[in-house]
Amino acid sequence: MSQATGNRAMLESLFRPRSVAIIGASQNLQSISGRPIRYLREHGFQGSIYPINPKYDSIAGEPCYPSIKEVPEEVDVAMVAVNYKMVPQVLEECAAKGVKHAILFTAGFAEAGEEGEKMQEQVMELARRSNMRILGPNCQGVVDLYSGNASSFSASLEIKPLLKGSVGYVTQSGALGYSIFNLAQEMGVGFSGIASTGNEADLNSLDFIEYYLEDEHTKVILAYLEEVENGKRFQELAHRALQKGKPIICLKVGSSDVGQKAAASHTASMVSSDTSYEAVFKQKGVIRVGGVKEMIHMALLVERINNMPDGTNLAIVTTSGGAGILLADEASRLKLEVPELDQATQENIGQYIPDFGSTLNPVDVTAQVINEAEGFQKVLTSLTEYPHIDAIIIVISMIYGESGKMMAEDVVKAFHQVDKPIVVTWPAGDQLMWDNLKILEEGNVPWYKFPEEGINALGKLMQYRSFCLKYQSETGVQSVKPPDREKLAPLLAKDEDNTISEYYSKKLLSLSDIPVNRCELASSSQEAVKQAQDIGLPVVLKVDSPKISHKSDVGGVKLNLSSAAEVEKGYEEIMRNLQKQSLDSLINGIMVQEMVKGGTETIVGVKNEPKFGPLVMFGLGGIYVEVLKDVAFRFAPLSPREAQEMVEEIRAYKVLQGVRGEEPRDIKALIDALVKISHFAYEFENEVGQLDINPLVVLPEGQGVKALDALVIKH
Repeated sequence: MSQATGNRAMLESLFRPRSVAIIGASQNLQSISGRPIRYLREHGFQGSIYPINPKYDSIAGEPCYPSIKEVPEEVDVAMVAVNYKMVPQVLEECAAKGVKHAILFTAGFAEAGEEGEKMQEQVMELARRSNMRILGPNCQGVVDLYSGNASSFSASLEIKPLLKGSVGYVTQSGALGYSIFNLAQEMGVGFSGIASTGNEADLNSLDFIEYYLEDEHTKVILAYLEEVENGKRFQELAHRALQKGKPIICLKVGSSDVGQKAAASHTASMVSSDTSYEAVFKQKGVIRVGGVKEMIHMALLVERINNMPDGTNLAIVTTSGGAGILLADEASRLKLEVPELDQATQENIGQYIPDFGSTLNPVDVTAQVINEAEGFQKVLTSLTEYPHIDAIIIVISMIYGESGKMMAEDVVKAFHQVDKPIVVTWPAGDQLMWDNLKILEEGNVPWYKFPEEGINALGKLMQYRSFCLKYQSETGVQSVKPPDREKLAPLLAKDEDNTISEYYSKKLLSLSDIPVNRCELASSSQEAVKQAQDIGLPVVLKVDSPKISHKSDVGGVKLNLSSAAEVEKGYEEIMRNLQKQSLDSLINGIMVQEMVKGGTETIVGVKNEPKFGPLVMFGLGGIYVEVLKDVAFRFAPLSPREAQEMVEEIRAYKVLQGVRGEEPRDIKALIDALVKISHFAYEFENEVGQLDINPLVVLPEGQGVKALDALVIKH
């Protein structure tokens, strides 16, 4: 049995139990410990319900038992709503009974201080040594809309019936999470299920994302996340979601920069608390949303559309020229194409719109549809038949009465007849337009009141789908010859502390097939002169030491030395500078390096993120990285496509393409180097904590790249 299958089977009995117990059950069916009994029956749960409380003989017509031990049958799920001090004993009794899952509503654990942390440790320890899985503590339980299981006390379950659908929802917040569920239900989003994970002492949000990946009723996963403990598993699940074409829509909170700094590494100073998540989202196609409203809008769209778009070509149809301009601007911001229609399609559309309209794209049918609404359906048909359009967004302005009704009906008809997504925006108030909007709602058409909200949801979905198709077409990560561990191991152990000097850092890169400038290590001025002549003048001299991070500050660098005499003099001056500062005993020697002229300086770095693995950074050097922080991040190992996306993502990409008469740079060689650097970082993840290559010079097209400086920091 695969791990995914095992996880699904394990959680199946939590979502679709045959029997449920409520420990600490109350006769007050409005209370936290009474509501689940009522909700289970009101939402159609067909299994057995066992209230547990020694105070009562029965609750809501169900026999009540003094303890879980007294229940005559097996129990799949036990909801625990007792004082936190009683929880360990109750869980021990559940485990002894053979309960498969315990849901801890009780708060007062890790979120409540030192005593609560100790109690939560007890919960975690019990989960480890028993066969019982535990959800919570401090959670609001699970709901499965297909089985009627309402193992929760959330007031959102007061609504009856719940709207069944294809959205699987995981939330680390109980109160806000179920509030979002309630809002989404009211806005017409149907759910397959919801799980609130609370403190995640045992079961966590990733367990439920994996469950929904395999769930036949779920076609889109909604996630409210504050933090994940296993970033690599998150990446693996996002990868599987892309392979399946099952979108993950994520509201990730807690993204403010906590100001992580590391003096030795540029890369580390660029990594904020949110960087790793943003990198995963971009690399694995997770649709990130900025708030609750956008989260619901995205879920509504994905759940309702009949077919996913196959690209990013958008048709805009509007009854208002101004609205067409607005949406065209938004499409540009979202990196969507709004292609001009071919002559035949324009001529066909032109039959149904007035001369003062527009058959281009946006298509302006004008307010004339008030008088000739039947032509609107034919415009839509023409657009859906045009092969170079992947989706259609419609803006209907103040069209009401019979004309508005006909337009709404035409949209519903087109929506269900064509194989391309159609989204409607109708910026008008309910008082005037609700009869028309109701037609769209009953037709299950995704509609939005505000045009920018509609195109934002559709645009993000089109970008996701385009990314998904590219991802699915890849044969896998590029085959890169793995570094020779036997050769590299002595270099990784070379320096006593965690920092490996520049000379040996560049040796590591060179042996990993990553281009570096020629470099030798001299221990005398005569040796330096000979090495300079072998390398070819002019050269650079630099002190090499794991103890000296900023070589220029100590007088340890000499540039553009073009004769033997200059090399000899430069070597002796560096040594005198070091001796004056008592640093000469800390050095490995003086590096003699090839002087590389021309090209564009870039910076490449790696920071090994504990939860996620090696995080690769790329950007242009100088002001672009220091001031503008114009950098891109992805996790190792990179495919060529991912490396290319990193390069093209930075705002200064045009500099590499060649501006103001400059030659284009060797972007192909840069991409190849990024891939190899990422594989080096991935292969030596357990040894290398950070890597900075600053600069990596990108030479003119066809001339390659060279690392001129490098720093490896071990764990």
